Amino acid sequence: MSRTLLLLAAPGDSGAAAVARALSAPGGHGGVLTLTPVDLARARWSHRVNGEGEASTRITLPTGQVLDDRAIGAVLHRLPGLPLTAGPENSPSAKDALYTHSERQALVASWLLSLAPRVIGLISAYGTAHGTVSRTTALVHAEQCGLPVARRGGATRGGLVGQPSPGERHVPRLVWPGGPGSPVPVDVLPEEPTAYQDSLLIAGDRVIGPRAGDYGERCHRLADALGTRHFELQFAPRATGAVVTDVHLCPRLDDPLHVQTTASFMVAVAGQPTRSPE
Repeated sequence: MSRTLLLLAAPGDSGAAAVARALSAPGGHGGVLTLTPVDLARARWSHRVNGEGEASTRITLPTGQVLDDRAIGAVLHRLPGLPLTAGPENSPSAKDALYTHSERQALVASWLLSLAPRVIGLISAYGTAHGTVSRTTALVHAEQCGLPVARRGGATRGGLVGQPSPGERHVPRLVWPGGPGSPVPVDVLPEEPTAYQDSLLIAGDRVIGPRAGDYGERCHRLADALGTRHFELQFAPRATGAVVTDVHLCPRLDDPLHVQTTASFMVAVAGQPTRSPE
């Protein structure tokens, strides 16, 4: 019997919706289920951890459908976090709601950690698709893995960073009439995206995109550093060669090939044997 392919995503996540359609297409996978943060927050959970630290979970969804983790084949994890419902600020009900929210988020994190071999995406104690990995942190990891990364930084005044290098822009934090060298803090950022951009999708052992031959091995090293084997690198052209401007831990999945590759990755993960709890 085929196991459920589960997509966890926010409402309006067009990338997740495209993958779900690809999986549900004729000849695709029959058991496809998409859950939003609200679905998980409204569900009834039975989550147990045995003496060996192994967790088992049974979720009753608002529709009445029961989801047993033993029936889950693969999970595409794109959760931004669960919704917080609270009363007036500083009221007892608000404090209770905040506590309930943190407990529920920890429950989701524990569930995903227990499914770790079957989860596609970053897994952390936060239970969200980005965990503690910020955009800057991801780019630092990319540079350390040997990928060409667009310069980012800042200075307490514009004159300290000199003129913008090719492919970058300097953005003052205040409007000041003194020009580029004025005593105003400035951020060094890549140029705004243009119509010409390309990307690499990393999905398991596959690297999809026109620069895969150049950067494939470095992308695998970056996957190990980030703790996920599903992400996207965004490139922008420079006079000296393209540079990485973004690392998307939730790939945009706006390319049909990226969508199909992700769907195939989920099917492959679901086909791997899993150990049943004792």
